[in-house]
Amino acid sequence: MNPQDTPFRLLAWAVAFAEGFSTLAVEVIAIRLAIPVVGSSMTLTGVLLAVILLALSAGYWHGGRLSSRWSRPRCRAALSVNLLVAGGVYAAVSFAFEARLLMGLLNAGLSLTPAIGVAATLLFAVPVYLVAQSVPLLAELTNDEGKAGMASGRVLFCSTLGSVAGGIVTPVYLFPSFGVRVTGYVICGLLFAAAAVWTGGIIQKGYILAAGALLLMLVSWAHLGLSAPAHQQFHFESSYQAIRVVEEPAGKGRAERAMYLNGGRASAIFADTGETSVRYVLEADRLLAAAPCAEVLAVGAAGFTFPRDASTVPGVERVDAVDVDPVVREIAERQFLRAPLPAKVRFFPLSARYALRRFRGQGARYGFTLLDAYTGKAIPAELLSREFLADVHIISERTAANVILDSGIKTEFARNVLATFRQVFGRIWTKDVDGGDSDPTNVMVTDWPIAGAAEWNGTGTVYQDDRNSADRDHTRMIWSEE
Repeated sequence: MNPQDTPFRLLAWAVAFAEGFSTLAVEVIAIRLAIPVVGSSMTLTGVLLAVILLALSAGYWHGGRLSSRWSRPRCRAALSVNLLVAGGVYAAVSFAFEARLLMGLLNAGLSLTPAIGVAATLLFAVPVYLVAQSVPLLAELTNDEGKAGMASGRVLFCSTLGSVAGGIVTPVYLFPSFGVRVTGYVICGLLFAAAAVWTGGIIQKGYILAAGALLLMLVSWAHLGLSAPAHQQFHFESSYQAIRVVEEPAGKGRAERAMYLNGGRASAIFADTGETSVRYVLEADRLLAAAPCAEVLAVGAAGFTFPRDASTVPGVERVDAVDVDPVVREIAERQFLRAPLPAKVRFFPLSARYALRRFRGQGARYGFTLLDAYTGKAIPAELLSREFLADVHIISERTAANVILDSGIKTEFARNVLATFRQVFGRIWTKDVDGGDSDPTNVMVTDWPIAGAAEWNGTGTVYQDDRNSADRDHTRMIWSEE
């Protein structure tokens, strides 16, 4: 095809669009895959984006140097090879090993920032660098008018449009429809298709597409064969979290069906009766039953065990459950509880910050609130700030929170969390509801004295929206000995 032909240029711009789409999609996937390990935070986003932008700049610069020396056929061949290799690395290495590498680095003693930086550099720098070379190579291939600036501008325009599409389509449409793992395969397939476009003959194009399909099949087979835990009944990677339903032995010949969110055991029921078995939910059930109220709020739906149980308490007229992930209700009803939620339970698939401010604006008032969003290895730092808890305090008469803390409450994270609660609520009480069986453990924090709890009078730094280090402090508690 002649470089001066319109079809050639359209094809080049389509490949530039695919390059931009894949790069932004990879950024989103990389962040999402790291969230179950280190949580969602500005630290994660900032470091990952910095590494990818550095790799992009290196690819642009070096690709420009190479394109100025190479012939057009060699530029086309290099472009195909780069896209093919990048797609293969993403599928076989980057997406497959990111979480494991991050856990290994954190277990080895690295703090949050260098662990993310090292993992991102090792897994994503090379493929991003290779894909980034597409921009100068395509500019060289389409510069048939002797106007390098115009050719570069057109390619960058198409690449940026692709980035816009990748940044929106990936989390909004691909994650909910296919899950994170399959979305990664879709992006790799896009790169394989773009590589085939620039290959000379029909047979060669077929070889590239066949090789890419075979690689994705092998990676998918290896992933299913190696990563599925024993007794796992359901697994889905939503836009927000990894969701698993597992059946586990519970002793005395009984079994539990447990829901895991981002690696943490969020809720559990006895498989034979469907009754709640996890201790912190049973504790919350007892607290509500001791002083029933008409309206109850649950922030963080988990497996909907507490909202379900609360709706059966005499005197309770409505239970509002808030969770940012819209898929959790359907998964809980179909895969975990295996029964529809009672009519008294209203589900709000909203950000907790937004939901509480909306409730506050509507003049809502809840007699009992359970904060149950602090589970797993990842923690939403924005729900531990003084400002968020102040919103809770305004609309809640009694507030209890299940927080994962070290059993001795000695870490900086534990002290800071409790200091933040105390500043907002005045006085707080803590109770290890796991009874010392594990560390970290489930600690029930309340703003009124409950049986078996002790008032906390320690010291710590208050987390604020403007200065919030909860993500780093939490990572140190989970992954290191403090």
